[in-house]
Amino acid sequence: MKKILNAWLRKNLLTSDPNDYTAIVQVNGSMGISQIVDEMIEQGTELKRETIINIITRVNSIAADMVLSGYNVNTGLVYMRPVIKGVFSDKTFDHNLHQVYIAMNQGYDLSNAVAETEVNILGEQSDIIELLSVTDLVTGKTDGTLTKGRNAELKGSYLKIAGDNQACGIVFRNLNTQAETRLETADIVLNEPSRLLILVPAALEAGQYELQVTTQYSGGGKNLQAPRSVVFGSPIEIA
Repeated sequence: MKKILNAWLRKNLLTSDPNDYTAIVQVNGSMGISQIVDEMIEQGTELKRETIINIITRVNSIAADMVLSGYNVNTGLVYMRPVIKGVFSDKTFDHNLHQVYIAMNQGYDLSNAVAETEVNILGEQSDIIELLSVTDLVTGKTDGTLTKGRNAELKGSYLKIAGDNQACGIVFRNLNTQAETRLETADIVLNEPSRLLILVPAALEAGQYELQVTTQYSGGGKNLQAPRSVVFGSPIEIA
């Protein structure tokens, strides 16, 4: 499979050089195990879909168990090692002060795939819609975990929900089932260009979700003719 990343150029506002740009990758969506298995079947395999999903799920589970039992784990794609964060003053572990964290680096297979990847620059993009951070207002965490039925804050640029296109709004997409949960208008408590305050749906099942914002907001007096979307850069975890 040929690997190509499409990217837009954006002026780097951190420098005074007018010719200094950064590249923003154009995200095509998210894929979970189910979609990866669909791709495998399309490419050709003698294994049944249920068998493949079972194997992948068991490999992931065992890898997680091993790294959280003190092993460094190399899956080929990623190299994982356990880390404990926080300062110890009384020589005991406190869940309120300390955190178990898994540090990850590119593995050999992923590094080889990166080396074979081509980049296609689409041109300069000016008014970029961005979703930079998601904060759980109950816990204060910005690690992608959210509390269902409670408030969350989304920060970025050009996020204001506007326009009459049916696609406009905020959607949680379950990465396992691809089921979509769209927020009601009343659940968007604050609707500003750089800040959205939302009520996380209480009906969401536990799991990982893709968080997508779609709007026709342009920053000017008129809305865009076609909506544009942005997906948060990492999965949202609903416990």
